Amino acid sequence: MSTSIAPVSQRRQLGHQLRAVVKVLCVSDAPDYDQPWQSQGPINSVGSGVIVETSRGLRVLTNAHCVANHEFVEVRRYGKAQKVVASVEAIGHECDLALLEVDDESFFTGMAPVAIGELPRLGDRVSVCGYPIGGERLSITEGIVSRIDLVCYAQSNRELLAVQIDAAINAGNSGGPVLKDGLLVGVAFQALDEGEQIGYMIAPPVVNHFLKDLEDGTADGFPALGVTAQQLESRAHRRSLGLTDEQTDGVLVKRVAHGGSAHHMLEPGDVLLAIEGEPVAADGTVELRDGELVHYRYFVSRRHVGDRLPVTVWRHRQELTCMLELRPPAYLVAEERYDVRPSYYIVGGLLFVPLTRDFLKTWGEQWWQTAPREMVTLYETGIRTADSLEPVVLQKVLAHRINQGYHDLESLLIESYCGEPVRSLAHLVELVEARSDEPYLEFHASDGTTVVIDRAEAMARNKTILRKYRVRHDRSEDLRAKS
Repeated sequence: MSTSIAPVSQRRQLGHQLRAVVKVLCVSDAPDYDQPWQSQGPINSVGSGVIVETSRGLRVLTNAHCVANHEFVEVRRYGKAQKVVASVEAIGHECDLALLEVDDESFFTGMAPVAIGELPRLGDRVSVCGYPIGGERLSITEGIVSRIDLVCYAQSNRELLAVQIDAAINAGNSGGPVLKDGLLVGVAFQALDEGEQIGYMIAPPVVNHFLKDLEDGTADGFPALGVTAQQLESRAHRRSLGLTDEQTDGVLVKRVAHGGSAHHMLEPGDVLLAIEGEPVAADGTVELRDGELVHYRYFVSRRHVGDRLPVTVWRHRQELTCMLELRPPAYLVAEERYDVRPSYYIVGGLLFVPLTRDFLKTWGEQWWQTAPREMVTLYETGIRTADSLEPVVLQKVLAHRINQGYHDLESLLIESYCGEPVRSLAHLVELVEARSDEPYLEFHASDGTTVVIDRAEAMARNKTILRKYRVRHDRSEDLRAKS
């Protein structure tokens, strides 16, 4: 086991950089997805951060999950007793990074920001600084870089470049700097529960992408290709597509997401041969550095939203190049969301919400086993189409005499309203309000269940139902803005 507490000599060597290490204290208030019109109540959390130089001046770099759903944030520098109020200037939940601004200029006195270094090499020794559980003071541990690969970021479920290390990373370490030769070579952000001493840090290219993305004042995030693909290692399969035995590269495009980067450009059945001229191997990998391979998605995510990306494909037995305009991921079922309130719509006491990962998590820690299988399958394998932009769920029924007979209904996927397919929650609201001449509100679920309520009674009693259940509005703020 190579993890160790940094010796005194190492602490002295890091003395200059330690002045830039910060403790982050946050009070947050997360939404309640079981009762989407209210929140869960405030909780306190502790994380770590580091002072860096940005195009707008000195800022504290930390993890997004350290300040998610924030209400109040304070920071305290290493060696200082005073806490200072900070504001969240920018947050990127996809890459689990955030920038904090401190108006009190004295906070930065007597220190220099830590410069961002290069992606470390396998076998490099690094130092992790932060404020993990187990004490109030700064902790420094050492470890070895053991792997560099695309890793699923727990904050967003997005696969981005990360570095695996065997230094201890515990609760509270999140957002802390990982240093090598006095430079920031990573930001600690998560550990693997199933393994022993397996921690991860956000790679420098991801940090630089986040900071560059903010130079125009807007965090656009990381683009995605918007396709699902399969490995193409079968020689027979490749021959059937017209590829020769000498053409060994390429993966098979299975589906293309509506509204994604590849929409109207790539087609199911295409073989993705290269990205920016870099060959995509039959197992889906590209070369990161000499002898180091990563999944081809890295070559997309390292670019910025709005960039144009050339890809080479094999289609109808000939090679061609397509120029894609890169867009954010086009999810059918949204990943977890932060710093915004849930979407919902109530009519006739029927509570409708979009199917999201946040909603699925209301089934508990093992939600992928306990949530309805149809919904989990949509989350895991569903893809956006023109007719299905966002699944809609009848979450529950707020009991009243006008919806009597349906009080035990819950978690139904809604397919249509009055015979018209429902494309999204916003579309459902449009249908209900536009078709005011219909005598009944009629909803059809994917399992065959039909819910019918008298329209006039529903509209007349809606405010009464809202007051009874202490709901201020019949729809969420995002839907009110569209009405």
